[in-house]
Amino acid sequence: MNAPVKKTFVSDLVEEMGSLPTVAAQIVSLTSQTNCDIGALTRVILSDNVMSMRFLALANSAAVSRGNEVKNLRMALVRLGLRRVRNVALCMGMHDMMPGSEAEGRLNMTEFWKFNLATASCAQGLAFQRGTASDDDAWLVGILHSIGVSSLDQKASSDLQTVLEEAQQKSISLIQAEINCLDFHHGELGGRLLSNWNLPQTFCDAVEFSGESFQQDEITEETRNLISILRDSIKLVRSIGYGANGDGTAPLNLDQATQELGIEEPALLGLAAKVDREVTDMSRLIGIDLPDNLFQETIRESRKQVVRLGMEGFKDSLARENLEEEMSMAREIQQRLLPKNTPEMDCYDLWAANHPSLHVSGDYYDFFKIKGGKTAFVIADVSGKGLPAAMLASNLQASLRALAQVFDDPGELLGAVNTALHESTDSEKFATLFLGVLSPDGKGLRYASAGHNPPLLLRETGVSEWLKPAGTPLGMFPEMKYPVMDIELCSGDLFVSYTDGITEAVDQNDVEFEEEGLEKTVRNNHEASGDIIIERVIEKVLIHVSTNSLNGRDSLLDNWDEPDHQNAGDDLTMVVIRSV
Repeated sequence: MNAPVKKTFVSDLVEEMGSLPTVAAQIVSLTSQTNCDIGALTRVILSDNVMSMRFLALANSAAVSRGNEVKNLRMALVRLGLRRVRNVALCMGMHDMMPGSEAEGRLNMTEFWKFNLATASCAQGLAFQRGTASDDDAWLVGILHSIGVSSLDQKASSDLQTVLEEAQQKSISLIQAEINCLDFHHGELGGRLLSNWNLPQTFCDAVEFSGESFQQDEITEETRNLISILRDSIKLVRSIGYGANGDGTAPLNLDQATQELGIEEPALLGLAAKVDREVTDMSRLIGIDLPDNLFQETIRESRKQVVRLGMEGFKDSLARENLEEEMSMAREIQQRLLPKNTPEMDCYDLWAANHPSLHVSGDYYDFFKIKGGKTAFVIADVSGKGLPAAMLASNLQASLRALAQVFDDPGELLGAVNTALHESTDSEKFATLFLGVLSPDGKGLRYASAGHNPPLLLRETGVSEWLKPAGTPLGMFPEMKYPVMDIELCSGDLFVSYTDGITEAVDQNDVEFEEEGLEKTVRNNHEASGDIIIERVIEKVLIHVSTNSLNGRDSLLDNWDEPDHQNAGDDLTMVVIRSV
């Protein structure tokens, strides 16, 4: 065929496709802002009756609502969270402007959307596991990456059919077939289209360059990271055979793909469960009916070896090895939740540490900004152990960070997080949590507690106070209220928060370390820096549980942050704050 002039043809296609539907574009824009105005977002969605009904339907679906109906759109958006609202709006907007067709030679849009939804969810999971890119951005790139293919199907279906036949007959990639037949590829078209929609350049470049070679200085490091995650996600979804993206080359088998990507078995199974949940929600929202757990079932079918999935027939040694891998992954997830550094503040010195046990639980701490710009800190302990606890802690952290952009009151924030956690987990899953918001002038903090261990406040005068817990643990009951307390701080006052691994650590006679042991250790070291205080407390706990330790004090100090050495049977997590 005679190849059309590249620039003119691409420009014509972009012009014919037009803009993202107005409401969807406004939602994506608002939810991408650091301080999203939930009122403005609600008003935009209310302007479109169909969009409003879809969001309400999703918020009240069985998977999200757990029987607690909301009739108010604003509450529905809070329940869903800004990330899901943005993702849903973009997904619905794209789907509405690109309807499928049963005409011969057209894309099978069910298979196309299956592939893209799975790729987006895989990209989000890989981004979280690796910590090299925003998981939100990875999801968007995953859903957008082949928008050029669907654009060709909409506006140049005969050319796309020629390309698909070329790819299949010659067993070459879709991009190579497009270059052979059209003198451009769908990544270039997609990048131009996203630019026309005023989406951030990172997304435009990731879509354009994901299928081709590029020089390091052509794109940013952020974009390179997204492309790496996207390519691996596409490789994984193709190896499973879930949906179709039109690529004519033979995919890797699943074992090859997981080996190349470095994905262990527990991570693959966890990722598959996540993909099924998200693909099911999104596909039904846009009118595609897919069986439940299809991604996991497709993995089982493609694997062909039950032993590899760990479903049955495991020997004891292999089962133990798999359990160790799960614990290792849980520990890795847990450590990724922790901030690399504590924030620097003029009026406070901040320290924090986590000593993981061999039996991993869901402890974590975090520092983040809430609506209005104040610094907040949190220390939490979710129920359970192992990978489920680590994943629940991850879900809790994501909800807190998202809703912190909506609420500036710690009690209201915990109430919203409690609702989100209750609706997304089983009734037996819960978390204790202490949330504090620091006054910028260094003179106090506001806090709310969800049944967490009472922090110790040691005044510069020597007087000690225990901030007794108030409120029910998160996730146990819906519609809970969390009272807010105010504490004044003076220069030199020391605030110590911790998880129950500290005070409930027991020696060989089942005697707990208790609050008394914590306060005594803090008092004896109150003039030291916070990192020394934390080290001394954990040292005392480890000596306590080992009944004066066979390894000796020096060994404990050398290895206190190594989970393969001394441990107390539970995580030991602390946050220490001194008012300057």
